[in-house]
Amino acid sequence: MEEDQELERKAIEELLKEAKRGKTRAETMGPMGCLLNMKMMRMGTL
Repeated sequence: MEEDQELERKAIEELLKEAKRGKTRAETMGPMGCLLNMKMMRMGTL
């Protein structure tokens, strides 16, 4: 039971981190930042 709660907490933390990175990316790079990030993720470079 505690393991499930810990995993859920870690998952939420990672989602929040990614949301913050996405916000920063959008502010600095605009829409192309998101497209570039998606392309790099598909290539396995991130």
